[in-house]
Amino acid sequence: MTTTINRIGTNFCFLGVFLAGVSACSATDDAGAGAAGSPATAGAKASGGAPGSAGSPAVPASGGAGSGSGGLPGSSGSPALGQAGTPSGAAGAPGAAGAGTSGGGAGSGSGGTSSTAGAGTGGKGGTSTGGTSAGGTTGTGTCTKGQTKGNQVAVIGESFIALSHGITQEIEKQAKANGSLGANEKYVDNSVSGTLLSGNDMNAIPKQYARAAQGGMIKYVLMDGGGNDCLQANNGDAALTAAKALFPTMAKDGVEKVVYFFYPDPLGSLASGTLKTCLDALRPKMKELCDGLTAPKCYWMDLRTLWNGHNDYAMTDGIHPTAAGSVATGDAIWETMKKNCVAQ
Repeated sequence: MTTTINRIGTNFCFLGVFLAGVSACSATDDAGAGAAGSPATAGAKASGGAPGSAGSPAVPASGGAGSGSGGLPGSSGSPALGQAGTPSGAAGAPGAAGAGTSGGGAGSGSGGTSSTAGAGTGGKGGTSTGGTSAGGTTGTGTCTKGQTKGNQVAVIGESFIALSHGITQEIEKQAKANGSLGANEKYVDNSVSGTLLSGNDMNAIPKQYARAAQGGMIKYVLMDGGGNDCLQANNGDAALTAAKALFPTMAKDGVEKVVYFFYPDPLGSLASGTLKTCLDALRPKMKELCDGLTAPKCYWMDLRTLWNGHNDYAMTDGIHPTAAGSVATGDAIWETMKKNCVAQ
């Protein structure tokens, strides 16, 4: 019994976190500026009545300039149209055409006067509407691709990542296929088996991040963490405290965005032990912390949704991913990254 328990502990002692920095898509990475709206077309002349009986031609309407805030160009203004003055009697004086406005306001112009002069009315100018441009996206609503270098993405964590590094490899594969990572580039994967978020050794998850950030290049972090804090010390609160200290450090360093993926439910003998109890207590607290961050922006992933019903995703130890589990997890993380313009 003791031997079995020790073996389980040894297997799971590999957990380590996978942290990649994140923030709103910037001008250098994935920021896109929308084009300004095009000016509205000037209104056409209001046609007056014929000389001697109709009013003289109306002065052309002046078109308002179209304005649009970032995004797609605004549509041009439609020409203002004036009705002809009604002929009757002497030539009328010219009627002023209405001004077309970029907002679509109607311009009015009086037609030439005669003994019974008809009034020429200017038509409406066209409406100019500029499309909006969301931060980090182009005017089409997609992320700007190919702006991220491999050394700008850090992966931190324990053996859930580090045992095979299969999750990182799958994300890199998808990034290259998407044109978001150079063919010969890799992410900075500093994950180490057996490490804790709350650890004090050189391989602790915060130290993994610190080494990656030494060059001042990290913009995105992909991570897990807390598994070994629960397994080895049954202390999820210590992991939470460490995370609360780590995220402000990332913000100070300029990390823009983080994807935090949290563990699936353990299987086998681990399913009913203190590990699951500790993870269940830590999960909502860590999610609340991640969801509340704005610098860096944090995207929370609960892997239970992906793993439930897929016992083939877990090794016989009940927690570490198989090759199939690594591929499925990496693909899910990549989809979250694409959706939120992380390392695109």
